[in-house]
Amino acid sequence: GGTGTSTYADPENQLIGILLTQLGSSVPDPMHLMLDFWTTVYQAIED
Repeated sequence: GGTGTSTYADPENQLIGILLTQLGSSVPDPMHLMLDFWTTVYQAIED
């Protein structure tokens, strides 16, 4: 869980998200990948 786990709760949008990955050092910028995931989630609920 320490190499790519991210959680977020947004009561206003009634959204709970859990991202479980095994990134470690397999990608140059693992934080960027997690931020892209959450951006995609919010884009999906806006549509």
